[in-house]
Formats: sequence, C-alpha cells, structure tokens
Amino acid sequence: MNSRESRPRVMDAYYKSREGLIRKVERYYRRKSDEELKWIKAELTRREKMLGNIPLLASTTPIVFLIFGSQLNKYFPHDGWEWLMAVTLSVSVIVWSINHHFRCKGRVGLDLFLVDEILKERSQTGTTPVK
Repeated sequence: MNSRESRPRVMDAYYKSREGLIRKVERYYRRKSDEELKWIKAELTRREKMLGNIPLLASTTPIVFLIFGSQLNKYFPHDGWEWLMAVTLSVSVIVWSINHHFRCKGRVGLDLFLVDEILKERSQTGTTPVK
C-alpha cells in the first residue's frame, strides 16, 4: 500500500486482508497461561535481539569480494560465465536474506506486541485463560 494512501475504502481492504492472521495469532496467545506467555515473551525478545545477523551477512558479502577479489579472479575470470553465476548467486542470497530479515522482524514485533497487550490486559483485569 502506498504510504500516502488516505482513501478509506483502500485502507479498509488492505487491513481487512491481514486481519485473519492477526486474529489467529491472538487467539493462540490468549489460550496460554501467564507463565507460558512470560516464557514466550522471553524467547521472542531473544529472537528480536538476534535478528541483526542477517543484515551483517548482506553488508559484509561485498567487502569479502573486494578483499579476496584477486584470488577470485583466478577461479572466476571476467570473461567467463562462472563470474556471472557467482555474482548472480551472491546478489540473490543478499536480497533473500534482507527480505527474510524484515519478515522475521515484523513477525517477532507482532508477536511481542500481542503478548505484551495480553499480559497488560490480564494484569489490569486479573483474568486468566479458560482451560
């Protein structure tokens, strides 16, 4: 969706298409006890802090090619198809890893938000999940 979109019909359709996943995830977390939610929150926080490894791969790959460029020139001459294959493969890995990183980051953020909201709601009302 365009970041400047303001038409209600378009915005409603956009959020309606994603509502099902969020409701399923929320229902899953609502069935968990407070203790289980605290453990889940701890695991999600750990995963959130580990997500920086993927952009590290994407940012260091070109540097590795620069450092080892003369050695790579022996195995991948500029006029050969092997060089093109290596560049295509590395660019594909970088694009995939960045896409994967932001998808994981978004999902972990959603899960942490839902767990926090459920724990906050339960602490205010004093309710527990129905078994």
